[in-house]
Formats: sequence, C-alpha cells, structure tokens
Amino acid sequence: MLKTGTTILLIGILFGGLYSIVTLVSPQTVMDARVKAIPELQNPVAAGAYYDEARHTGAEALAAVIGALFILFVGFKKGQRWAWWAILCMGIFSWVYGQVRFIVIWDKKNIIGFPIGILLWLIGILLPIKTFFPKKPGATPVRQP
Repeated sequence: MLKTGTTILLIGILFGGLYSIVTLVSPQTVMDARVKAIPELQNPVAAGAYYDEARHTGAEALAAVIGALFILFVGFKKGQRWAWWAILCMGIFSWVYGQVRFIVIWDKKNIIGFPIGILLWLIGILLPIKTFFPKKPGATPVRQP
C-alpha cells in the first residue's frame, strides 16, 4: 500500500505543480473570472497588480511542490512517520485551505480543480496509514530500503 500511496501522492503533487506553473506563467487562465467579477479590478492597473499577486502565489506554490517532492521521496516512500505528518500538513495548508478560500469567494473555475487535488492527497495519505501507524503498541513503522 505504501508504494500505491506514494504513486497517488506523486500524481497529486504533479497536478499541484502543473496548477502552480499555469498560475505563474499565465495567471489570467485561473484568475480572469474573478477579475471580471470584482468592480474594483476593472481598472487595468489594479488588475495588473492582482495578476502580479497571483504570479507570486504560483511561485510560492511551486516552491511548496518542490518541497513536497523531497518529503515524498526522502521520507514518505521509506515509511517514515515525520513525512506522513508533513504531507498531511502540506495538504491541509494547500488543498483544503485553497478550496475553502475559493468557496468563500465563489471562484467556480478553482472550485472544480481543487477537489481533484484533495481526493488524490487523501487517498495517498490514507491508503498506507497502517505502515505509518501500526496497531501494535510500541511497534515502529515499516521502513523499506
């Protein structure tokens, strides 16, 4: 199950990487509907500043994706408990927070994409949970070479 969970998480992380690259390179692709819906952003200068902010968010997301890949391959793949907790926290702070944020501001385009990432993340961390948290008290997690 650990190998399957790792593969599913890899797909989810790469999906997040693709989303962050699109946001970095072309923020209009994911933010255009919101800019059109907010009257204050009809000014080209304000819209440009908003797109610049979106680019920065894309760059930060790409950095998080790179960090998640390191965690996945250095610790999670080997069954280390700290990596499970790190991937759990990263998923909460990125996928779940993002979904809640886009629901609050009602950004339909992003509301559709984030559940895919949440589903991949949840399956990826829950599938191998017995590897990280065995039922026997005092047992250590299985570490694969």
